[in-house]
Amino acid sequence: MNLFRFLPRAVIRLKLGVFLCAVLMGSSLVGLAQDNSGNTGANPPINNPKGHDVSRGNYVPPPPPSGPDVYYNHRWDIYAGLAYTNFLAGPALIQRSNMGGFDASGTYWLNWHWGIRGDARMYVGTSGVFPNTNGGSRNPNCPISGTGPGFDNSCYGPSTITGPRIMQYYFMMGPQYRIIRRAKASGTFHALFGNAYGVFDSAHLPNLNVQTIGLFATQWTFGSAFGGTFDYNYTPRIAFRIEPDMLMTHYGGTMEQNFAFSVGPVFRLGKLNTSPTANKAHSEKHSMHLHNPFHK
Repeated sequence: MNLFRFLPRAVIRLKLGVFLCAVLMGSSLVGLAQDNSGNTGANPPINNPKGHDVSRGNYVPPPPPSGPDVYYNHRWDIYAGLAYTNFLAGPALIQRSNMGGFDASGTYWLNWHWGIRGDARMYVGTSGVFPNTNGGSRNPNCPISGTGPGFDNSCYGPSTITGPRIMQYYFMMGPQYRIIRRAKASGTFHALFGNAYGVFDSAHLPNLNVQTIGLFATQWTFGSAFGGTFDYNYTPRIAFRIEPDMLMTHYGGTMEQNFAFSVGPVFRLGKLNTSPTANKAHSEKHSMHLHNPFHK
């Protein structure tokens, strides 16, 4: 190898490498200078799409959207979904009932996190009962023996009752708290309290005491639901909801705990004022009335 030929080439390569390093360092310094000149404050710019006054108060903006432009500044959530529950229709029954129906609710949001929810539900299904025999009760519209045609099996009811239809209605209200607030999805917890109405004799023979075959008597009772919701945002005003619940009732003086589940669409309506000036005026108004009850 010719040393005199190799040295000039090595010097050229060294100079080229130094030049490239200098170019890269210079471009990095220019970009850093531009970032510093564009953001002179101590805090980075916040996500404030509605132009709220953030000079005072504890305004905490939502995260930048990575999906639909959802900022949870709506006033109402309207929900309607298909529902399912697994229910034990008598205090000593073994076979549980699979019941289907609907769940309809509306939530009035007070702020980003807290809301008041009203809920109405209906479930219908069939239930197992105790082994039973009623002796074949006679239809009173059939002719009496000796005054008309002979014996007819169609004039008599079945000898046993199996799989009778039962229904439940719930009317409840309570607080709802939004714990997850993201652009693509949100999650809440709720605790609802009210009344339940169980119908256990809608498909039985006349004048039959359904408690003799193991069912609860038809009655109003206490009802409650503890659970949550998971909403996947399709648009800023429409979402798809999955809602599991633990339903609690008190039929016949016994406490029942039953799993429930529903799915369906959520529609968001109205507008919630989340600006710090509105919150400050609201707190000042309550403070004035608290200290001066005669203030008009």
